[in-house]
Formats: sequence, C-alpha cells, structure tokens
Amino acid sequence: MAFSPYQDSYQCIPCGLECDRATYTKPGQCPHCQMQLVKKSTVTFRTIQPSEVCGYISKHPGVVLLDVRTTAEFDGKTDNYGTLKNAINIPIQELEGRYLELNEFKDKEIIVYCSHSRRSPRASYFLTTKGFANVVNMEGGMRVMTDNSCKK
Repeated sequence: MAFSPYQDSYQCIPCGLECDRATYTKPGQCPHCQMQLVKKSTVTFRTIQPSEVCGYISKHPGVVLLDVRTTAEFDGKTDNYGTLKNAINIPIQELEGRYLELNEFKDKEIIVYCSHSRRSPRASYFLTTKGFANVVNMEGGMRVMTDNSCKK
C-alpha cells in the first residue's frame, strides 16, 4: 500500500534529537531514541531561538517561563548556564505529577526550556496533550543562550 499524504504520519515524541524530524507511516517506537511514535498532527508546540527569548519576553511581559531542569541545575549548582528571571521550575521528572500547578496559565503563552533542549521538547509536547494551547519550546536550551539581559 502506497503512503498517502492524507493518512496519518508519525514521529517520535519530541526528544530534541535529529530523529524528531523523521516521519513514519505507522505507530510504534522510534528506532533511534526508542520514544513512542505519535501522530505528527499532535505535535503542535512552536519553537523560539535562545537569541530571541529576551527580546520576546520584554515585548510580552505576561509570558510564563517554565524551566524543566533539575532543581540543582535551576539553582546553578551543577552548571553555569543561568536561569531566566521569574521562571517556574518543575523538573521534567516531576511534570506529570505537578502539571496541575500550571493550570492557572493554561490560556497563557508558556516558554519551556532546559539546558540542551532534550527535555523541553518532551515537556512541551506533554503540556499540549494536557490542553495547554500556547506552548513554545526554546530550541537549543540555556547552554547556547548568549543574551544575559533576562537572566537572574
């Protein structure tokens, strides 16, 4: 059976690796990262580059910032990437059990970030599956962010 552009295509749950761009014709498991394959149409979050974040925040002061790194990373105890001012820290490992803490922001824009953009795409996808409609993933993570004007 030939692949039709009208049938569902699948991709891995976003993991921040190159395999996020690969598409498949049926569900299963990504052969590269072993993440579950999901309908491509369910991956609805947008991306923003680290170089754009501080300027964007200054023009959109109501944006919510969600840091999904560990508490030690967020506090600067394990790396020196810094963190964004006014960010909320919910580590990816705790997000499934704590995402209801973000319910008051369900209709707001949320920028999700981590250190290398491996955890934030997963968190962004997770939030969209829970009804958060305006989720943005910071591609590349804090390690490549050079503008310090919006960091603590």
